Amino acid sequence: MLIASSPERYLRCPVLCRPSAPLSDDDGARAAATLSVIAWEGERERILRFDLDPDGAVLDEHAVTPPSVGLLGLRPDDGGPVLFAEDELRARSRDARAEAWISHEEGVVSVWVERRPQRTLAFRAVGMACAPALVTTDDGTWLAFHHDVREDTHERDIAKWIALRFVSTRGEVFEPAAPMVDLDRDRAGEEQSFEFPALVRGADGALALFGRGSHNFWRQDLNARGFSPRVPLSDGAWGSRGRRPSAIALADGALLVARRERHGIEIGRLDPVTGGPPALRPAQVDCRPARARDHVGTAGRAPTKPADRVDAFSRVDRARDPARAHGLQTFFGDIQQHSAHSDGVGSAHEAYLRARDRYGDDFVALTDHESFLGKRTGPGEWRYLQDVAHMYDAPGRFATLVAYEWTGKRFPGPGHKCVYLPREGMPIVSRDVLPEGRDLVEAIREAGGIASPHHIGWTGCDEGGHEPIGQPVWEICSCHGCYEHAEHPLGYRGEHHDQLAQPMLRKGHRFGFTASSDAHGLLWHHGTSRKRDPYRTGLTAVQAPRLTRGAVFEALRERRCYATSGAKILLDMCVDGAPMGSELKVDGPSHVTARAVGAGALEAIELITERGVEARVECEGDEGAIDASIDAAWVYARVIQRDGEMAWASPVFFDRA
Repeated sequence: MLIASSPERYLRCPVLCRPSAPLSDDDGARAAATLSVIAWEGERERILRFDLDPDGAVLDEHAVTPPSVGLLGLRPDDGGPVLFAEDELRARSRDARAEAWISHEEGVVSVWVERRPQRTLAFRAVGMACAPALVTTDDGTWLAFHHDVREDTHERDIAKWIALRFVSTRGEVFEPAAPMVDLDRDRAGEEQSFEFPALVRGADGALALFGRGSHNFWRQDLNARGFSPRVPLSDGAWGSRGRRPSAIALADGALLVARRERHGIEIGRLDPVTGGPPALRPAQVDCRPARARDHVGTAGRAPTKPADRVDAFSRVDRARDPARAHGLQTFFGDIQQHSAHSDGVGSAHEAYLRARDRYGDDFVALTDHESFLGKRTGPGEWRYLQDVAHMYDAPGRFATLVAYEWTGKRFPGPGHKCVYLPREGMPIVSRDVLPEGRDLVEAIREAGGIASPHHIGWTGCDEGGHEPIGQPVWEICSCHGCYEHAEHPLGYRGEHHDQLAQPMLRKGHRFGFTASSDAHGLLWHHGTSRKRDPYRTGLTAVQAPRLTRGAVFEALRERRCYATSGAKILLDMCVDGAPMGSELKVDGPSHVTARAVGAGALEAIELITERGVEARVECEGDEGAIDASIDAAWVYARVIQRDGEMAWASPVFFDRA
């Protein structure tokens, strides 16, 4: 059954419940379940409840709440409104006998279950986890959650997978004795990960586990014989779907499952889960590497020592930062990536946790599509995404940007642009309202924000929509490749060679450079990425006086920024004493200096103008500098490491006096 969404009523967050009392419609038909959803109608949202028959057909519809300015979400246990961004890290069983919560500190995740008076640590690892789900029995509590820790090595990885634990009323922690079928964190292709679990326990103790992959929703049963193979519930087509499915057992044992697909809320009646209770074995609770196991008390706090929890290749030698000569610091961040709030995987929380705790980045932006392939970001979801960004913003330590992706049509359409806003509380400017790139750029500029095109050789740079105030920077490197010029050694996705950065600079357009991952959580980005880890295929560096959201935003607006291919290469370029991104009036050659400190051994530093490579210095070791006189329309520095990683300073532009 499908409850269709429409432009007039967009539906999300389905939650199924058994009615607490018998319900009948006017014709006397008995409701077997209720479905709560959030409906976005016009500028407001409200909770709707649908009474369903045993096959999932709608018997009746009710408005549960009056129209509101925006609802964050619905609780998976009872369909009530979510009040706080942290709620995705917490869960309560449907009978309210047990609760679970997840905490992250210094890169260590801890998962707790409380069934009073017992509080039990069920899982601890160097990594991240999210989306707990609970089912209680008389002798304990079943817990499901997804995490990014490999079962074989206990190391962090990209794909997420659901874990199951059983916590007894005595505080013992068990796991299924049988291995999970189809668990593959190295899976190739587009269908990866298994996350956002929902659990149903059958009458004989067997379990039905439901979750979301990168393209499908899945069912997998666990009983006395072990795990069944996963069974897809969706068609596997690329698209934007909901996050967590919802499932319940009906009085006759059959299961009802609801999930948001591209066209609305899909409801299906499935076979009961049977086969008896699964065999259990004691679970390893502390899955951290031995060197990372610090003393932990019983108050629920995770360790506070970093202990090698940031990947080594992500560390920066701040003492050698060339920006310090100008009283500034260089900060690195990934300012474009996606979650399950659009066509990626994972929660909004994970974008910030991954950047902060795994990679040691200084700032980050989550840029989910606001309208794309059947998915729209309404006022409540937008409020939720801003609340999560606010939760992780820590001036001086870690900065989060407020952002989204405006998704125009491919070339010759306007392509895709990321929008960055200076503060929370600003509305989305949707492609459904403004489908033309220039209109979007002007609207964002008037609101105080900025826009940036990306994967320009694939979907186009929108030359006609460019103006350098509202769109001061272009993304030139990501998991899709490098869009500097047509013969680039890093390669790129697409065939629009005339849309790239150098051809557009030669035509007189002015913009700075950024780079980001554009990662959706897939290994090798389903075969198009040059790296297994797509989150390290592009980084933006800014030179700023301090690490705050405002300072990072202003550096982007002023083009005091540069792009890297994913390595944290320190780079500074000055032209006649002015910083990268400047516009200078000159009447002759200019003095250009650039200095770089690599994340590895450097090969060369080059100065690029409209004529090509104007100057080049071969480097020894991980540090180098270049000094030249340049007479051109524009100039930028390019750094090349011996391992192929690169960095590109934002150009300086010249006007003849």
